[in-house]
Amino acid sequence: METKTYIYEGKSVEEATEKGLAELGLTAEDVVVEVKSKGGLFTKAQVEMTIKEKEAEVEAVEEIAETEAQQDTQPEINEELLVQAEERVKTFINELILQMGLDSEASVSRNGQEISVKVSGKSASSFIGYRGEVLDAIQYMTLWIANKDGDDFVRVSIDAEGYRQRRKETLTRLAERLAHKCHKTGRKVELEPMNPFERRVIHTALQNDRFVRTESYGEGRFRHVVILPKEEVKRERPQQPKKVQSAISTPEMSYGTSASFRKKGIAKTKSYGAPSKKPY
Repeated sequence: METKTYIYEGKSVEEATEKGLAELGLTAEDVVVEVKSKGGLFTKAQVEMTIKEKEAEVEAVEEIAETEAQQDTQPEINEELLVQAEERVKTFINELILQMGLDSEASVSRNGQEISVKVSGKSASSFIGYRGEVLDAIQYMTLWIANKDGDDFVRVSIDAEGYRQRRKETLTRLAERLAHKCHKTGRKVELEPMNPFERRVIHTALQNDRFVRTESYGEGRFRHVVILPKEEVKRERPQQPKKVQSAISTPEMSYGTSASFRKKGIAKTKSYGAPSKKPY
């Protein structure tokens, strides 16, 4: 499983470290800090942070999330288990916002068997990070917290400032466009590596498509979705138009019917493409 790392900069190593911990909403005990640069007169200090995670547990959550992403239905979950998971998620998210010192608030609700968290406010963008990396990290931790006491898998979705919804719409349009390409050419189409939640969007968008199906390949950060045709598409080569010989009628140029030839004779008949012969 790939370990997530983050780079932060500051005027000093301490400032860069504090900045990273604040953005991740973690303590020094939760991360491994490696100093990349101590900084100088014209350069900033730089640190690399690696989140300490229980690899076996997180890997199990990712595997379940990937499996769930390709399923049309989900087994019924006990109502009491859902209520407990929702309460744990609400407590964790609110505490995280408090520890990060963000001017934001979280709305936690339940849509069927999925717990939905929406963060809004002036500092909500800090929940997103570059290309949603911080949002993904928070969602992984929230998934683990929601599912740590049960055998059933409780889905959790976290969004901030509508980022997930915008990303979902973009990926859905991409999936439909590439599905059309796959059906038209009869060849598989490979997408770029994505996290389990983005792969789920692709799987869901095309799960009822008549002509294509989706599968995931690769490991870790290289795992990606492949769109394949449901059946071999037989394609006939386009027939080339038959060559039609020119049938343009030309005036008859026989000796017996050409008035010009009878009048001027052979020496005065013009021949195109041949050297002219002038009588001396």
